[in-house]
Amino acid sequence: MKVSIIGGAGRMGRWLATHFLNQGHEVTISDINLDEAEAAARVMGVNPAKSNVDAVQGAELIVVSTPIEVTPKVLMEIASHINRSAVIMEISSLKSRVVPVLEKIAQRGVKTVSVHPLFGPGAEGTVNEKVALIPISDPSSELQLAETFFPGADLIVVEAEEHDRAMALTLSLPHFLNIAFGSVIGEENLETLKKLGGTTFALQLILCEGVMTENPELYASIQMSNEYTTQYLEKFLSRAKTLMQHISKKDAKRFAQMYADTRSLLLKDSAFASAYEKMYRALKALQR
Repeated sequence: MKVSIIGGAGRMGRWLATHFLNQGHEVTISDINLDEAEAAARVMGVNPAKSNVDAVQGAELIVVSTPIEVTPKVLMEIASHINRSAVIMEISSLKSRVVPVLEKIAQRGVKTVSVHPLFGPGAEGTVNEKVALIPISDPSSELQLAETFFPGADLIVVEAEEHDRAMALTLSLPHFLNIAFGSVIGEENLETLKKLGGTTFALQLILCEGVMTENPELYASIQMSNEYTTQYLEKFLSRAKTLMQHISKKDAKRFAQMYADTRSLLLKDSAFASAYEKMYRALKALQR
């Protein structure tokens, strides 16, 4: 199968190119940075294209792996150049602005697939990895295609609004927490903190530093392109302010009540009881 990756010089674009190449497909990549695309193509052994339009010519599968804010524009750019028999798939981490464009493309008879791989370019494969699938026009067919493209993955079907709300909580909020955390501890002596810090700090530092290795432009898009981010951040800051007030007033009773109320909410998670043991096992595994 002829596969074209739009945005193929990016980290996830390169992962996708290698993924499909390993499946025995012929891969072409394009990127806004032509020099990077040509260099990446040479390293991976795939074909470079001079433009997105050139890349989709004759392609049987087109995968759009571009920044969140430009994905709708890229889809519209290539829509009229796609063969009716081809499949177009996009992998953006936010869907509210993408789905309407894909729906219009689907109305022309082109098969469309909207997925969000819930893993990064460090993944060794797709077996047991989670991939969100957002239905466009034919959920059953789209699910079958996604299963073919990501063999062995755990496919999770979810509507666009629910997906984007979840991303505000699972991406935007944790990133926000870790950026703020890093800005505070980074001003201190990190080596001393690492010596004196316990399990909680050690894990939090790993999470923080992992977040801070990513592309800031990507993380800015995740924060600013999601219409639900601000409301959840405001909710978080409100709760944080309340908790800080209990601490500053040395109100142990209200602190304990807020702690108990929060723990009661988390007890809905069936894995809560084993969380403490998992925390220690996770740290030991990471320290090997």
